[in-house]
Amino acid sequence: MKIIDEGTAQIVMHPVRFKILQCIRKASKPLFVEQIAKVVDEHPRLVSHHLDILQDIGLVDCKYELVKAKENSTRKIAVRLCSPTPTLSEVFQDIAEAVAKVK
Repeated sequence: MKIIDEGTAQIVMHPVRFKILQCIRKASKPLFVEQIAKVVDEHPRLVSHHLDILQDIGLVDCKYELVKAKENSTRKIAVRLCSPTPTLSEVFQDIAEAVAKVK
């Protein structure tokens, strides 16, 4: 389909971002930043920073939700949930096609 350009490719191919995108793409439901951070073995703040960049180019969709805090059933905390956009699948398809051409 060729929706990926050089700028998007540079953003996607950053090692940490690529791992984040793979994690989100493979997940069966939206993930918390902390869940993503554990999978990619990076600090949640760094993951959040990269998610901002990926959201800006339309590859992930992140929303904040209030959930009950574990230690206090009446207190709620805001958590960031992230899920893939349809564009993310298209970008990975473009990458797969490019790799196939190189082989």
